[in-house]
Amino acid sequence: MQPLQNAGAWLDEAPTFPSRDWGKVIHAHPPMLLMDATRQRTPHQSRNAFWSFVSMGFIVWSTAAFGYGFQSWRAVADQVWLQLDATSVLAKSVTQQNLKQYFRGFNFLDHHLKADAPAFEHADPQAIFALLRQFRRMYPDFDVIDVILPDGQVVADASKQDQRAVQPITEAYLRELRQRQDLHTTFPKDAASAAGLAVVRLGFAQRSASGAIAYDLVADIDLHRQIVSWLRPELASDMARHLQMGLVTRQGDLLGLWPEPTGPTIYAARLAAWFRLHALSPSPRHPLVVTPAHGVGPIYVDDSGTDRIAWSALAPLKGVPLETFVSVPRATVWDAWWQQVRLPLLEWALLGVLLALMALRLNKLQRLERQRTLRLEQAERTARQSSLFYAALAQTTQALMGHKAGDVSATFQDLATSLCVLLQARLVCVGRLPPERSWVDMAACAGPASDFAQHLQRNIDGNRPEGWNPGSQAITTGKPQHATIESPEFAPWRQRAQACGIAGVLSAAAGTQCGEAVLVCAYYSSESVIGPEAGQVFQRMADAFAECIDRQANIVKLERIERYRSARRKIQRGLLEATEAAGVYRILAQTLAAETGADVVEVFAPEGDMLKRRVIAGPLEQALSHLTDVSLQALARGEGAYMRARVWNARAPVLIQTPSADPKLSPRWREPALCDMGLLAGWPILAVDSGEPMGVVILVARDPHAIDEELQHLVTNILESAAIALRQVRDRQRIETLALTDALTGLPNRRSILEHIPQALARARNRHRQMAIGILDLDDFKTINDTWGHAAGDALLCEVSRRLQITLRGADAIARLGGDEFVVVLEDLVGPHDLSMVLDRLETELTAPYTLPGGQSTPMRISLGLTIYPSDDSTPDLLLGHADEALYDVKARKGSRRCGWQLWNPGASSDDHSDRCPAAHDGPAHDSLNLENDTACNAT
Repeated sequence: MQPLQNAGAWLDEAPTFPSRDWGKVIHAHPPMLLMDATRQRTPHQSRNAFWSFVSMGFIVWSTAAFGYGFQSWRAVADQVWLQLDATSVLAKSVTQQNLKQYFRGFNFLDHHLKADAPAFEHADPQAIFALLRQFRRMYPDFDVIDVILPDGQVVADASKQDQRAVQPITEAYLRELRQRQDLHTTFPKDAASAAGLAVVRLGFAQRSASGAIAYDLVADIDLHRQIVSWLRPELASDMARHLQMGLVTRQGDLLGLWPEPTGPTIYAARLAAWFRLHALSPSPRHPLVVTPAHGVGPIYVDDSGTDRIAWSALAPLKGVPLETFVSVPRATVWDAWWQQVRLPLLEWALLGVLLALMALRLNKLQRLERQRTLRLEQAERTARQSSLFYAALAQTTQALMGHKAGDVSATFQDLATSLCVLLQARLVCVGRLPPERSWVDMAACAGPASDFAQHLQRNIDGNRPEGWNPGSQAITTGKPQHATIESPEFAPWRQRAQACGIAGVLSAAAGTQCGEAVLVCAYYSSESVIGPEAGQVFQRMADAFAECIDRQANIVKLERIERYRSARRKIQRGLLEATEAAGVYRILAQTLAAETGADVVEVFAPEGDMLKRRVIAGPLEQALSHLTDVSLQALARGEGAYMRARVWNARAPVLIQTPSADPKLSPRWREPALCDMGLLAGWPILAVDSGEPMGVVILVARDPHAIDEELQHLVTNILESAAIALRQVRDRQRIETLALTDALTGLPNRRSILEHIPQALARARNRHRQMAIGILDLDDFKTINDTWGHAAGDALLCEVSRRLQITLRGADAIARLGGDEFVVVLEDLVGPHDLSMVLDRLETELTAPYTLPGGQSTPMRISLGLTIYPSDDSTPDLLLGHADEALYDVKARKGSRRCGWQLWNPGASSDDHSDRCPAAHDGPAHDSLNLENDTACNAT
């Protein structure tokens, strides 16, 4: 509760901002929490700095290790070269001395043979052979010694028993040898080199004094023993084990190899190929001759078949085109180098690992300290943030609770402005999502970035881009959502948000009782971390907005219910006061149109065997004028009007939403006038006593939800009241009919005629016409009752009533006073001629013979007393009294009268009129109806 109290205290001190100059407001009140522009050093940045330091340390350590290794490599390489150079020089000197001895011995042999040359043809071959064998014993390295005559005959041939196969002496070789004057040195490489033998062929063509060829001396020297006799230098054991020595010609032909391979080898071929390309003597500046790549360099194939690349040193021999070479495998050099540097490098590596562990430990301690500091700062910011949000919640609750009945848009707008100032947000929006819709309507918007909200659209459909925004997710999940503009769901609005200075949004949504959703969003300008408590408080703010809408909806609902009750009382009172069915239908249609907001209301009621429209109310009267009357039989069979038949037969309300989509309705519902209607509803008017339908009410509205549950209940109550009112009208009409009608004849009675006479007098005054009121009596009617019975008398009275009805005009009225007396009211009389015609026709019709129920025929005479208005300007009762006086006068003269009717004359006596009938009409009071022709009165 402490944060809330602090928030309330802060709220009391918070200033108000009547103006919406957001630039001045924000400049005067800098951001407190959400808009905090200070950037704290994040753990991610600290980790980057540490790893940068570690990377630089590793680079320094690697550089030092590489420098040490390179210096060690140069020292090992120089040492190896010195050893190879010393070995190659030693091999050169030993081989050079041996070759000099071979040449001296060859010259010595040639000298001895030259002395015996003339006698070669006759010399003993055994003696020459003995000389040659003796020579070979002195020089064991000579494998083959041949003495060949000019004709190609071999005089002597000395060779070892283990002689290896060498290249034979050919004619081409002898021709080349004989062309030289000195010693010729060759190398039989095809056989010797392929076998790995170090063989040198020496040849000399001895000439006679005349210059002719005396003989050819050819000898093959095996230098392999010389190679083996080379002194090996004192090298490291690994290097000595891999040392390789031999001879090679200047053309790159290998003559010898040591150690001698134990099996087939391709070393000789590859080494010879390399020497043919690189037959250079070693240079002091470049003491190392590094072998080329695989395939052209000297590659030694040992017993296991592994290729070795070696470093070699060459030393040329004097006097012969030969060079000595010494090589060592490169891997041996690398091994020697590694043996020298591995321990120092290992020490360096251990030292680096130790330093790295110490750095990691120190970084961990620093990171823990920073995390503790950040947690303290975050706790402080969260406390300030919570206090601020609680203040916003208090202000929201206070503003919404103080809202009066009415539209909430103005309250929401003012509250959005206050929240924008309080939270220092760039924009605060309040949206509403009506039920069964997917687009959010903007109810209020305030803030410096209001332009951003003008094009902001939110949709809860996940298949649309607008359906992935934080507000839509808050509506869908029911939880507060916080997102920055870098979030994927902010992608459709990122560019416009950056232009408006927006960096993130906090959204919360709440639902109302009617299924509507309320969305509240606060857009801020700095990337602030929104804590869970702030999100929960913001959610409570959204709940407060939803509760305000619920309260407003409840107020509206209560007002509507009260209005419905008042309307129901009013219509019930009006219906109960209605005196005719048309009034009931009119009040019913007008009330339903006013209370439901319908576009048109129709009331149908039976008339005979047809269901006819009685009244229609609303602006769409012309659109529904096509509805025709339907017979009750067709309604019972469900034919004709679909909606009326369905309501009539169901005896229950029927509601059809979007009637244009119902194929059972008339095609007119899909025409422009009616296609926009969203609701077609019908209710039956059920009789109170039997429950049978006595009418149908049809209601058409544009809003498909115009009729809710309370309104349906109201309409049902109104129709029940209408049914009661119709029954009362029917009962009242029945009672009035009984009170104003004669039970025997069905004619109006005395009460009815007394109510009719004032109306007839008023019409006569308005039209300036005359009117006659008379009382008619049947003469000697008692005789009929006494003779034929009362049933015959009643039948006679009914027949008289019928004749009166068919004889009088439509404007005239007739009533039975009782017994055999009837009242006649004749209206619209212009002159005496009109009265004469009516009275003559009446007397003629009534005096015709009557046929009684028994078949008897009897004549009948009448007596009629009349008074004329306005000559007799009296009350209705006096007018009837005056007519009754005239009746008594005419009945008193039944035997002497010439006609059965007489006008009332207050100044004349009965005796004055005994001679002739017209005398009753000659008085000055009745000069307006003066009967000049006596023939107008016919005797009965």
